[in-house]
Amino acid sequence: MKNKILFSLIIGVFASVTIFGQETELTEKSDNSRVVVTDATKNLPTPVPTPKKLPVYNNSPLIEAAPRPTRSPQTLPTDRKEIISPVNIDVIPAGTSLKYGELKSKIEEAKRNMRTTPLRIAMTDTEQTHEIVRIAFYDSIKDQIDYAVIRKIDFLDKNSEILARSENGQTIRIRTIRGNGVNTPIIIFNNFNQSMLPLVVQYPIEKFGKFREMSYYISTHPGLVTPGTVSAGRLYVRNVLDTARAKLREKGIFIQPKVMDIAEHLALVEHVDHQRFFTEYHPKIYNDVYTLYALNQGQTYRYSVSSAGAGGMVQMIPPTYRMIRSRYYSVGLMPDFVEGMRNHVNASQAMLLYMQMTWNDLIAEDAVFNAMQSGIATQEQLMAAGYNSNPVKLKLYLRRGGENWTDLIPKETKVYLRIYESIEKHVQMKPRTQ
Repeated sequence: MKNKILFSLIIGVFASVTIFGQETELTEKSDNSRVVVTDATKNLPTPVPTPKKLPVYNNSPLIEAAPRPTRSPQTLPTDRKEIISPVNIDVIPAGTSLKYGELKSKIEEAKRNMRTTPLRIAMTDTEQTHEIVRIAFYDSIKDQIDYAVIRKIDFLDKNSEILARSENGQTIRIRTIRGNGVNTPIIIFNNFNQSMLPLVVQYPIEKFGKFREMSYYISTHPGLVTPGTVSAGRLYVRNVLDTARAKLREKGIFIQPKVMDIAEHLALVEHVDHQRFFTEYHPKIYNDVYTLYALNQGQTYRYSVSSAGAGGMVQMIPPTYRMIRSRYYSVGLMPDFVEGMRNHVNASQAMLLYMQMTWNDLIAEDAVFNAMQSGIATQEQLMAAGYNSNPVKLKLYLRRGGENWTDLIPKETKVYLRIYESIEKHVQMKPRTQ
């Protein structure tokens, strides 16, 4: 997960999370049409013999394969060169060509079944329900939804491959791409080395070691990231922001079109993992984020919280939210921070209020105005930097650094601006005119 940088009105405290980042998710080119795939049969290990028995689900034993060798950690590049080669880790499930509507229908069917059918599992002395993850996947060959369970610890371990027996009795292999909590993408193969389509993960949420709630989340499993889902995700983000703006206008508060456009970019920037940004093809990551929005919609980033407490779609921390609620009390933002961040329209209103307020303060500064006039800074750069770090310090950076002002900003904010610049290059958005 990427590190977070906080901002507030005085000390600057917003944070970035992993999407989906979510984690954050797959390929995104400006035309929304590029999806990187590899042959489902390439570079796959031969199924291993059955080792030890694990928990039983529907009288079918779970069997753990020997872990793959641990990879050496990658060193992040220090130059400014963009990663342009796609990373070939994704597999399109055999025979799947589901449209977005069909995909959503199967996901909802799987959710209903998982909610109404309890886990039937023979417990051991050390394993409890909150240590088990249930996975729904679509078998396009048999045209049916199937289910499997594995231990959470195995689900989150990207260095192992799990053999399991599904509810319908077939042997499958489950490989984790990135262990990222509820937002963990996986690949599933049947006994004939054909790739299945993961749909929903039933994941037990814990806090301080205690079970809190059962989540039903769709990560960016290979096969789900398609031009249709990416387009749906982009439309969802835009509609949420436009709805938030309309609600603010009803209260007599106008958000400038340019601020809206920048906010739409930031809703993506906030969920780009820094590690992935330096090691993977950038459009791939952006498509991942939009796919999360498309398939989870109002639940997207519901469980995404930084170490500093920044949460949800807009990654705001409690002090900043309280400040915005107090200053704009007539708007009627939700009083509870956690629920306020989980509600995308409410959170977006807080985001837009903060951004417009910040821009009004910035442009009133001579140093900012002169930098804009001379071309050494753009509104996009200043607002993105102010959103990620302390906006009050920007005028000082401009006065001291002049055209080299970005050399003075925090290291994490430099990366943040690089992500914003990459998104401007790869993701075309229609500018708002009013």
